[in-house]
Amino acid sequence: MFFTMLLVSALVILLIAPSAGHARTHTFFITKEQAYNGMLRADIPPALVIDDGDTVVFNTVMLMAGNLSPDMTFDDMLALRTEMKEQGTGVYAFTGPFRINGAQPGDTLEVRIRRLVPGKYAVTHIYPDHMNIGGLPEGFSRGFLKPLCLSEDRKTIEFAPGVTLRTRPFLGTMAVAPRPGEVLPPAVPGYFAGNMDNKELAEGSTLYIPVNAPGALFMAADAHAVQGDGEVSIAAAETYFEEAELQFVVRKDMKLHYPLAETPTHWIVMGFHPDLDEAMKMAIREAVSFLMREKGLSREEAYSLCSLAADFRVTQVVDGDKGIHGMIPKSIFS
Repeated sequence: MFFTMLLVSALVILLIAPSAGHARTHTFFITKEQAYNGMLRADIPPALVIDDGDTVVFNTVMLMAGNLSPDMTFDDMLALRTEMKEQGTGVYAFTGPFRINGAQPGDTLEVRIRRLVPGKYAVTHIYPDHMNIGGLPEGFSRGFLKPLCLSEDRKTIEFAPGVTLRTRPFLGTMAVAPRPGEVLPPAVPGYFAGNMDNKELAEGSTLYIPVNAPGALFMAADAHAVQGDGEVSIAAAETYFEEAELQFVVRKDMKLHYPLAETPTHWIVMGFHPDLDEAMKMAIREAVSFLMREKGLSREEAYSLCSLAADFRVTQVVDGDKGIHGMIPKSIFS
């Protein structure tokens, strides 16, 4: 009931912008108290209802119910994380869910990532050895938290004297509802997309997710200002988005069982598994299936082409289920 009241009170302004198909643009801005911090389920009440083809401009808040802050010490952050875990809530503060009218199980939700505006600050951190989290969970006896400031134009971060990072914002977590009856942790990616931490999903990219429940129930969280492939220390430059602009299209003509992505230059297949070798196998299978389905290749031709032209990269090794993504260049197809 409390969550429903918060959703009702969320600032929702509908800006009607006629375009092809009468699609509209909605704005949906929340406070940290209005974020959803629970598990992924198919019965979460929608925070916003939109139509096929509509665009939503929304914000996100920081992790840990919006309370992660560069003013914290590591011990402050760990105490907050521990408290949330004990209460049975996740640390991902979601904006949403958005119910997309017309989306039904078996469809594909096409999410066009139009614009991402990061906030003024970010945080990165390392957990100590005893937590056994991260790509190198030994050799760091104490936890570490580093505040980061974005430049005024949000284009760079001065990490240390003489070390400057160019920002590349993306949403670490974009999810639709899982299958009805399932309750899944938001920190683990899967067939519903979720916490993929794929740095390629920046402005100008498109994510395709199989729909599992009526309305799809899309949610987003875990804004990143910049991240390397692997996200090896457990954290990216964890920030918030002042604005994220996404367009949602229901694809009745596209049948997927696993997420697929597209950039102006590449098709991107994905594999997630606790074992990185198995994640690699899943990504290869997805690439072979894609090339057979979309390009008419035989299974043998598709597998061979993966070896000749595709690049398989470690997405992340820190989310419970590790990730591999395969980059298939569009330039090889006439």
